[in-house]
Amino acid sequence: MSFAGFLPGLLAAVFLCVPIAVLAGGEIEEVVVLGSYLEDGSFPTETQISADRERLEVIMPAEPEQLLQRLPGVSVYRPGGPGGVSEVFLRGAESNFTAVFVDGVRLTNPANTRGGSFDFSGLAINDVERVDIAMGAMSAIYGSDAMAGVIRIETAWPEAGRQSAYLEAGTESDWRAGAAAAFGLGDAVVLGLRASGVDGGEAVAGSELELTNLSARLAGRRSTGDHWHFDLRRVDRSRRSFPEVSGGPQLAVLPELEIGEGEELSLSAMTEWTLTPKWQAELVVSWVELDDDTGTPAVPPGLLAAQPAFTSDSEYRRGQLLWINRLTASERSRLAFGFDLVDEQGRDDGMVDMGFAVLPNAYRLERTTASAFVEVDTEWVAGFETMLALRLDHSDDASRTSGKLGLAKSFDRQNGRLWARLADGFKLPSFFALGNPLFGNPDLAPEKVTSIELGYDQLFGDDIEAGLSLFASEYEDLVDFDFENFINVNRGEVDITGAFVWVQMELGPTLSLGADATLSDISSAGDPLRRRPEKTGGVNLTWRPAAAWSVDVAARYVGERLITSIPTGDVVDGDYVSVDATARFRYSDSLALWVAIDNAFDTDYQDAPGFPAPGARARLGAELRF
Repeated sequence: MSFAGFLPGLLAAVFLCVPIAVLAGGEIEEVVVLGSYLEDGSFPTETQISADRERLEVIMPAEPEQLLQRLPGVSVYRPGGPGGVSEVFLRGAESNFTAVFVDGVRLTNPANTRGGSFDFSGLAINDVERVDIAMGAMSAIYGSDAMAGVIRIETAWPEAGRQSAYLEAGTESDWRAGAAAAFGLGDAVVLGLRASGVDGGEAVAGSELELTNLSARLAGRRSTGDHWHFDLRRVDRSRRSFPEVSGGPQLAVLPELEIGEGEELSLSAMTEWTLTPKWQAELVVSWVELDDDTGTPAVPPGLLAAQPAFTSDSEYRRGQLLWINRLTASERSRLAFGFDLVDEQGRDDGMVDMGFAVLPNAYRLERTTASAFVEVDTEWVAGFETMLALRLDHSDDASRTSGKLGLAKSFDRQNGRLWARLADGFKLPSFFALGNPLFGNPDLAPEKVTSIELGYDQLFGDDIEAGLSLFASEYEDLVDFDFENFINVNRGEVDITGAFVWVQMELGPTLSLGADATLSDISSAGDPLRRRPEKTGGVNLTWRPAAAWSVDVAARYVGERLITSIPTGDVVDGDYVSVDATARFRYSDSLALWVAIDNAFDTDYQDAPGFPAPGARARLGAELRF
C-alpha cells in the first residue's frame, strides 16, 4: 500500500487518539502565519496581504477572483467569465508558482494541463472566513511550488449552537446560496456542517458554472488549551466556455464549447500538544483527491496554427504528514523544526484528435518527497530582529536545499520598521510536463528562483499607515517547449523587478481610505510573457454612517497586457479601470442585507481576444444568523 493510500486510515487514527476536553465558548481561533512556522510574535519579512471576515462582509465579492483582483500585487486572468479557467498571478510570476491552501490542505494539482495552477472558480466565496497572501519565495517553509508566494484560505464556521444561511441573486441569472450549523456534542466537542451552491449565470456568452460544496468539521480543545480538529470537504464543479485560444464568443470560427467536470475530496486532521511551557508540537495529516475531466474542441487555424481537439481525464492524489515543533529557547530567541512527508500519485487518460489519427495522452506517475526544516527567530539589541529558515527536500534520488534570511529594524520613536528578506525556492516539474507521452520529458529538472525584497512600514499618528517595498525575483531553468524537438526542456529565464506602495488612512470616525500601486518590469529570455500586467493599483473608500451601515467603493486599475488567440495572434489589451460598490445593512443581530454593483461603469476589457468582460451586474443578498 502506498503512503497516499495509507493516509485516510492514519487520519482516522489521529482523530480517534485525540483526548477530548472542554471547548471554551464553542469557538476555535486559529492563527494564520505565512512565511514562518513560528506563531506568536513572528515578524514578517515579506509583503503580506490579508482580508478577514469583517472586510469580506463590507465588500461582499461575488467570486474569489473578484476578491483577489482587488488585492495589491495580484492580477487575475479568467477568459470566458465564471465558466472559464482562472489563473492568479502574484507580481507577474506564473500562476503555478503559487502554493494554495484551503483549511491547511494544499490544493495545487501537478497532474492538470496547467502545470499545477489552482483554479479558484472551485471556491464559494461566501464560505470564506479569511484570505492571507505572502509574496516571494517560500520554499524554505513550504517546499516545492511556493516560488512566487503562498495563498492560504480559511473557511467560515459558526459558533456552537448557532446556524447561518445566505442567499444572493444577480442580474445575470447568477446566484449563490448556502447554510451552516454547529452543534455542541456535550461539553467537549463541536460538530460543524456546511453546504453551498453557486450558479455563475450568463455574464459571458457560452459561459456556465455550477458548483456544490459540502463540508464538515469536528473540533475540540483539551484541558491544556491545545486544539484539535478533523475536516472533510467535498466539491463538485461543472463548467462550460469557449476554448481559451478560440477567439471566444466574438471571434470563434466554430461554436463548440470546452466542457469540464471536476471533483475534490479532502480530509485533514490537526492536533497540537503543549509538551512543556516552552515546547509546543503540532501534527497535521491530510489527504486530497482531485479529479478533472475536460474535453476541448478543435480550433481551426487563423494567424496561428490550429489546435487539435483533446481530452484530459486526470486524477491526482496527495497525502501529507507534517510534524512541527516550536521551542522558546530564551526570552529573545525561538526555534521551529520538524519533518514533512508527501506522497503524490498522478495520472491522465486523455487523448488528442489530430484529425487523421487519435493519439493517447495517458501517463501514470508517482513521487515521494521527504523533508526536514528548521527556523530560528532572534531579537537583538537596538530593535534588530533576524530570522533564518532552512529546508532540505529529498525526492527522486535528488536533494534540494532552500533558505530564507530575514532582517528587521524597529524605530520605536518614529513608529517605523525597516525590513529585508533574501530567499530562494524551487518547483518540481509537474506530472503533466514529465509524463505526457507526446511532449513530456522525464529528465526535466526543478525550476528555480532567487528573490529579494526591501521594505519600510510607517505609522503616522493614529490615523495613517503607509509602506513601501522594492522587490526582485530571478527565475531560472523554467520549463519551456522546444518546437524543434517537440519536447519540454529547461531553458526559460524570467526576471521580475518592481516597487509596491500602499497607504491606509482614517479620514474621520466614519470614513477610511486605502490605496496601493504595484509597478513592475517583467523580462523574459524567451517568448514574451502573456496575460499579466506590469502595472496595477487601486483606491478603496469605506463609509460607515451608522453602526448598522457600511458603504464600500473600490476602483481598480489594470495596466495593458499581451493576450493571444489563434484567430488574432498576439494583441495588446489596453489598460482599464473597473469600479465595484457595495452597501450592507445589518437590520438586526440575525439579519443582514446587501446590494452590490460589479463593474459599475460597464468597463470594456478582454482577458483573451474575443472574450468580452462581464458587464455591469447588480446583486442583492441576505444572510440569517440564529
